[in-house]
Amino acid sequence: MAAVAIVTGGASGIGAATVRRLAATGARVAVVDRSPVAADVAAAVGGRALVEDVSQPAAWERIVAEVTGWWGPVTMAHLNAGVPTTRYPFSVEDVSVDDYERVRGVNLDGVLLGVRAVVPSMAAGGGGAIVATASLAGLVAFADDPYYAATKHGIVGFVRSAAPQLAAKGIRINVVCPSTTDTPILDDERRALIARAGRPMQPADEVAAAVVDLLSGGGTGEAWTTKAGRPARRWEFA
Repeated sequence: MAAVAIVTGGASGIGAATVRRLAATGARVAVVDRSPVAADVAAAVGGRALVEDVSQPAAWERIVAEVTGWWGPVTMAHLNAGVPTTRYPFSVEDVSVDDYERVRGVNLDGVLLGVRAVVPSMAAGGGGAIVATASLAGLVAFADDPYYAATKHGIVGFVRSAAPQLAAKGIRINVVCPSTTDTPILDDERRALIARAGRPMQPADEVAAAVVDLLSGGGTGEAWTTKAGRPARRWEFA
């Protein structure tokens, strides 16, 4: 039976690359994004699109109900949607409440609410696998965007902490922590800073390859890093 997958932030970048790779394995893929471009990405691989805001609990009720109605229980989820806090550079005191709530809602709530929503469906179907997208900024300090870093650290902590509970239900959960990746999340100022520093950017497809590997098999409660031109590696916590 074909896998049933949900990919958030699936209209571009790492999410879209994961959609394509999962579809190539024969999975039925639901592309979730606030952008209507999700429909184009889904159409290209024979999937289906849902234009939803993953920071909202009611959206997750709709997402899971729609997907299970189409194809049956969810077996895979890539909880990938993410945004920066605001344009670079900025000072922490200049961040508005709306900016803070947006970055927290998409990056952190989008993962926690997503897990909460898909687990019952996965458990009913006999198990499944979840991969959340964090960042190297979820493992080390990231002075460029402390709010973004806080959300990514939160994802890593949640995944490691939730793994034992979910394992008892037959569900694996891991987190991928990419280095700088060529995606639309990078604005022009940030790209200029990266270029001046001479830092390589990895293509989104390299991260997607690691995501699909983690969804397909392996351990649970792990953080895996990806860097340009290097194999994915499991992060060793002290």
